Amino acid sequence: MLTKEDITLLFLKDPSELRLTIISGRVPKSDEIRTLICSFGDPKCSYEYANYIDQGPHPETRTASCKLPWTAFRYAKYIDQRPTYETRSAAYKDVEWGNFYKEWVNSY
Repeated sequence: MLTKEDITLLFLKDPSELRLTIISGRVPKSDEIRTLICSFGDPKCSYEYANYIDQGPHPETRTASCKLPWTAFRYAKYIDQRPTYETRSAAYKDVEWGNFYKEWVNSY
């Protein structure tokens, strides 16, 4: 498993490399690591952590994922598996993702 320093270096080198590392399961599950990943400000990394490591919702990853409309929509649909105020507000910042969100909610 990777350390905090390894994770930070990976992110600084290339955030997409960190996302691949998260998906591969080489990042440990811990509150400290979750906070570190969410602090990087990359909503995609936060989403991947919630999806592959936490395998469920957490307020910290939800807030970080809501910095982009499309990751907010995906968080609501695949992680929360229900609409929330926070994901809805973030998705509606973009017309296209807001429409996807509406369609998804209406299909319930």
